[in-house]
Amino acid sequence: MIGTKISEQDLDKVRDIVARDLAKRFSPEEFTFDPIIVKPDLDEDGDEILWIQIIFDGDQNNLDPSWTVGIVGRIYPELEAIPVTAYPMPTFIEKSEWEDPAYDIPWWEEEAE
Repeated sequence: MIGTKISEQDLDKVRDIVARDLAKRFSPEEFTFDPIIVKPDLDEDGDEILWIQIIFDGDQNNLDPSWTVGIVGRIYPELEAIPVTAYPMPTFIEKSEWEDPAYDIPWWEEEAE
């Protein structure tokens, strides 16, 4: 992972923005989203991006892809207001997969270790 200029405070704000967006659509009885992991990075062109891993516990069949794909458009205006202009790259990972020791760790986490 390549370091960027996004502060830990701003990364916490990003987590809060993502959590609020999820809470607007899903009740705690349907899904638990914890943790939400936010890692700044640079893409191959040198532009800032934010890897956002959303770990969820709930019935994946109720995680509507047409809604989840729109998360970037919903949160980006709030990110710019912080101001965090790094482009968000969200992924949804089922908690049972994330906790599985055989889970394939994404490449950006392997580099950080």
